[in-house]
Amino acid sequence: MSPKLRAPSRQLRPALVRASLLCASLLALAAFGSMACEDNGIGRRCDLLADAGSAQAVYNSEALECPTRICLKPQVQSASGNTAGQSVDTGPYCSARCSQDSDCEGRKRDNQDPNDKGCKSGYTCGQNFVVGPLCCCKLCLCKDFISGSVQTPLTCELDSSGKNFCGSETICPGGG
Repeated sequence: MSPKLRAPSRQLRPALVRASLLCASLLALAAFGSMACEDNGIGRRCDLLADAGSAQAVYNSEALECPTRICLKPQVQSASGNTAGQSVDTGPYCSARCSQDSDCEGRKRDNQDPNDKGCKSGYTCGQNFVVGPLCCCKLCLCKDFISGSVQTPLTCELDSSGKNFCGSETICPGGG
């Protein structure tokens, strides 16, 4: 003899409805929350596929470990523009397009890990490349490479017609 299946009792129905609504609300909140913040990976370690000294800025625009595909090591800059003799122990990192410093929140160095070569000083928005496909693109730059404030290179300043030296070959990630 099998037990009869019965509909939930009147006392159990409100509890099931509340539980169902709670689950639906939590799922909706999780879905909405994942849309609100996009991880652009600023500060993740990445591979440049090239080697360069401190006087040369280098990037890899096909870095699979970076959500934006941009891995870079900026040129070491001083307030006077002189890069001779300066060195930075910060390694290449994932970057992203930006329009202001607040766009550049990212991973910083773990000082407890002696092998971590991440950015120590945080990030700022600036232009580091004055030739090539990233010419005059505003990217998140690690402040370890910059002494003083970020200066707009003369080649990136707009003329009266709204153009700069870089011209149409610029392919800033995400446009502009």
